[in-house]
Amino acid sequence: MSFSRLLFLGSLPFRSRKPPPLPSIRFCRHGSSAAVDTVTDADTPNTPLQYHHHPWPEWVSFIDRLKTKGYFDVENITYNALIKVGCLNFARDRYDIFRSLPTEYIRTVVGHGCPHLFHKVVNSAKKLRAHVRLNEVNVCNGCNLRGSCGKADVTLKEDACTVDMMRVLLYYALDPLVVTGGEKPPGREIVDASTRKLFSELIKLSETAVDPSVPKPASESPPKKAKTIKGGDWICPKCNFMNFWRNIICRQCKEDGPRSVGIVDAEMKKGDWICPECNFINFSRNIQCLKCRAEGPKKVDMDEEEVKKGDWNCAQCGFFNFAKNKKCLRCCDSQPKRKLNRGDWECPSCDYLNFKRIKACLKCNCERPEAPATQ
Repeated sequence: MSFSRLLFLGSLPFRSRKPPPLPSIRFCRHGSSAAVDTVTDADTPNTPLQYHHHPWPEWVSFIDRLKTKGYFDVENITYNALIKVGCLNFARDRYDIFRSLPTEYIRTVVGHGCPHLFHKVVNSAKKLRAHVRLNEVNVCNGCNLRGSCGKADVTLKEDACTVDMMRVLLYYALDPLVVTGGEKPPGREIVDASTRKLFSELIKLSETAVDPSVPKPASESPPKKAKTIKGGDWICPKCNFMNFWRNIICRQCKEDGPRSVGIVDAEMKKGDWICPECNFINFSRNIQCLKCRAEGPKKVDMDEEEVKKGDWNCAQCGFFNFAKNKKCLRCCDSQPKRKLNRGDWECPSCDYLNFKRIKACLKCNCERPEAPATQ
């Protein structure tokens, strides 16, 4: 060990007893809306965190206070994931106390940069710096994570709240260097001191009543758009699931749908038809009723159906077929030969209709036959 190292250790105050080391707490990069940064499945059952062994008495008192207020369902809190969820739920409930926290402590905690590159922690730290009017560019220039941060020098316009403060405080409180008593980077002691003071302030403010005059902050995730019910859509009487009008049975519980749907209430397009047996509305392409399998209309009125080039009526059964159908979908009769303009030709390979000026099929690139059709 070098002399400078010994000199540094000799200058530190003597500690009579070092707290017992605890297993390292690992953090993952993917956060949920309920916790700061959720832990992996391996962390939850295998990395116990006995919070009462924490070296900060302010942190232990804060967790004990939340236990008495019912933010933890278990008697012995042993996992950091449970602690995070309870602390963040408290922060959401006490949105009114954020403005009462001393700004000088907040400036010290977030003025040294972001504690980690977790997405939510970075955003919370930036909003807190904007709240205490710290220059974001100056802070980012002095942060040791600047080279890996994708949001360096970015200033957020959203207002900070108690949840943002709690996210940053949680990271410092659950830092393995704090829990195990490891060697900390320069400047960390003053950050930890301000963090502990903020926990003391939270303990005091938690005993006050919620201030109704403080507006509740906007939700972190945008509210889902309400489902709009169109004509003919129906609500299942068994499970209240909303089904489209074309659903025969409920997609949620498989309950039978309504026996019939009014023509006025349903949204019908040209060519759609109503089954005479069960009054079910079918699309124009259905040759049988989807509900009772009754035969559909034998012929579709050409005025009611949008006819495109090549569409044809079967000479055998009168069923209306699209141009791509080589055989009738109802009786399997062959498609009649198309009437071609002079010089136009049908590809012998794919039956694609080409104009007379085309030398090779536009669909399959087959060469034009020597004797083109002249029908």
